Amino acid sequence: MSGPDERPFGFESDGLRIEGLLHRGEGPLAAVVLHPHPQYGGDMHNHVVAVACEGLAQQGATTLRFNFRGVGGSAGGFDRGRGEAEDAKNAVASVLELAPGAALVLAGYSFGALVAAGIAGASDLRGLILISPPVSAAPLVSLPDGLLTLIIAGDRDELAPVASLASPEAPERRVVVVPGVDHGWWPGVQALAAEISRFAAELAPS
Repeated sequence: MSGPDERPFGFESDGLRIEGLLHRGEGPLAAVVLHPHPQYGGDMHNHVVAVACEGLAQQGATTLRFNFRGVGGSAGGFDRGRGEAEDAKNAVASVLELAPGAALVLAGYSFGALVAAGIAGASDLRGLILISPPVSAAPLVSLPDGLLTLIIAGDRDELAPVASLASPEAPERRVVVVPGVDHGWWPGVQALAAEISRFAAELAPS
């Protein structure tokens, strides 16, 4: 899927060339969106990733989505989350070079949500968006205290069960459960885009 006003964009990660799609926004936010598991067909063209970028762009955010190493035109190979975390960190550095001073939002879907949560403490984030984190397969790491976080999943998602998602809820963490939605977000992407856009509006510096 292609979002509005995106152009090809590449950056380096551990000496590997990583391919991405960049949207230049006019607002005060910059966002990086991480895709689901590469070994199960996940890539930056995933419909949930594209919709997340659209929801952020609706609030004027500059957005970057990219293929982890070994996916699509990105060099390298799958690294069980370690190299993918480095890719995400380098994506963050790249988008902040393009939008210096922007408030940073990190988002991820499924495997991408686990990667995003894992590096959340390594960047000065304005907000974190975790879409369907597969906590039934891998526990969610402890998130930084005080970080504004949106955790969103469907009530039919067996990989992201509601009971497990609710446990880390704190005043700065919002858990949103969308009725009738499973892990694949078919249907449900419209509700997802609306929640992400609403959250991004709250994050934008005044």
